[in-house]
Amino acid sequence: MAKARDIRVWTRLSASLRQRVSGYCAASGIAERTVFEAALGQYIDGTRDLALLMRRLDRLGRAVERVHRDLDVLSVAFGTFVRLWIAHTPAVSAEAVATTRATAEDRYQTFLELVAEQFDGGQRLIDQLPREALANETELEELLADSARSSLEREG
Repeated sequence: MAKARDIRVWTRLSASLRQRVSGYCAASGIAERTVFEAALGQYIDGTRDLALLMRRLDRLGRAVERVHRDLDVLSVAFGTFVRLWIAHTPAVSAEAVATTRATAEDRYQTFLELVAEQFDGGQRLIDQLPREALANETELEELLADSARSSLEREG
C-alpha cells in the first residue's frame, strides 16, 4: 500500500490571524497543519459549524413562523365561530333548560369524537388553507453562500 504524498502549500496570512492560529495551537496542543487542513476541509465541504447552525436556525425560524401563522388562523376561525354561534343561538326558556343541557352535552360529546377522529386521521383545518412558501433549499444555499462571502471579505 503506497503512502499518501503530502504537498506543501505556501500562503500568506495577516499578522493578527497568524498570532491567533499560533496561540490556539500552542494552547490546545494541536499542530498548525491539522488546524489548517480541518478548516479548509470544512470550508470546502460546507460543513462549518456556522453553516450548519445557520441552516438549523433558518429551519427553526420557518417552523416558528408556521406555528404563529397556524395559531393566528385558528384564533380568527375560533373568534368567527363564537360570533356566529352567539348571533344564531336563540335564548332558552326556563322550562327547556334541562332538556337543552342534555342535548348540548350529547352534541358536545359527538363533537369531541369527530375532532378526535379528524386529529387521529391527520386532518387539520390549517392544512386545508393555502400556504405561502417561506424559503426553498436553493434560497437557503444562496443565503449561506452570501454569508460565507461576507465573512471572507471582512477577514480579507
